Amino acid sequence: MRSETFTGGPGLTVLVPLETTVQTPVEAPLAGITHHDDLGLAFRHSGWSRERAMVDAALVALGSPDHRIDAFRGCGRDAWVYRSEQHPEQYRIRADHCHSRWCIPCAIHRSTVTAARIRDWLGDLPARFLTLTLAADNEPLAHRLDRIYTAFRRIRRTGWWRSRVQGGCACVEVKWSVKSAHWHPHLHILCHSAYLDQKDLSREWHIATGDSYIVDISLVESADLAASYIAKYTAKPAPAATYRDADRLQEMMLAMHGRRLLLTFGDCILPKKPAEEDPDTWVRVQSLDEILWKVQRGVPVAPEILALLRLEQPCRMTPESPLCRGSPRPQPPPFLN
Repeated sequence: MRSETFTGGPGLTVLVPLETTVQTPVEAPLAGITHHDDLGLAFRHSGWSRERAMVDAALVALGSPDHRIDAFRGCGRDAWVYRSEQHPEQYRIRADHCHSRWCIPCAIHRSTVTAARIRDWLGDLPARFLTLTLAADNEPLAHRLDRIYTAFRRIRRTGWWRSRVQGGCACVEVKWSVKSAHWHPHLHILCHSAYLDQKDLSREWHIATGDSYIVDISLVESADLAASYIAKYTAKPAPAATYRDADRLQEMMLAMHGRRLLLTFGDCILPKKPAEEDPDTWVRVQSLDEILWKVQRGVPVAPEILALLRLEQPCRMTPESPLCRGSPRPQPPPFLN
């Protein structure tokens, strides 16, 4: 019987049995998977398949360009597992990414990089975390976002703000209240500042908005936690309730189109890349599809790779058929050109 050698870590070699003329291998059934590259897609997107189908339908309905839809549907293809030459027990996965703000895996990766950039800027100077909210109303989301962005620019121009806040970054979070059926956007702000009195901030925010006064101020005790906390909002582009209503999801996608997820102001200039770049040399080991097929068949795989994949037992993934194999595209108005 022939075999191929698969190296998974220091001193670890796995012999993978291959087909011979005597014995015919029995393949484990893979429900719903008919294409080799479906496994990589299913692995990357298995945690949000329903939401992803909703986003795909919304992109089509809103007339998003074909290249964006193709990139969204192909996110996760050409995935390979790499091993560090300097630390052979460490593995990572590299694949094609769509970089869409509506793709949760891409957003999570972006938030990790953003958190590192914010941490590098934040340093050890005193910092505070602010939250600014808007009073509830039944206005469309686009109007409410315009209001909160305008009010934030207005308060930053005041002498009260300029004398106390040197600079910082802000991220908008959008919530949907099922009970009141209203949009609730609010701003999370991480800034270098002197002492800020909550009553004074509430007064200034009320002047800037005309009707809103609920604010919150917290002193930052951990720069790492604060950076991760504010960056995570770039990884949650839509509230969970939004994915259950196609019209609501489309409204949010239109309202957020062209808006920056992360705002910087004052003396805040974020580095383009985190200061701590990875010094390791990464060597391609094997395609993710091949590894996942081995796991499906019960073939031994390096435990370090299983840990990377977070698989403790054979996986059973069913990819989203409309997204993996393409779906018809009507020709709606080109709103998202």
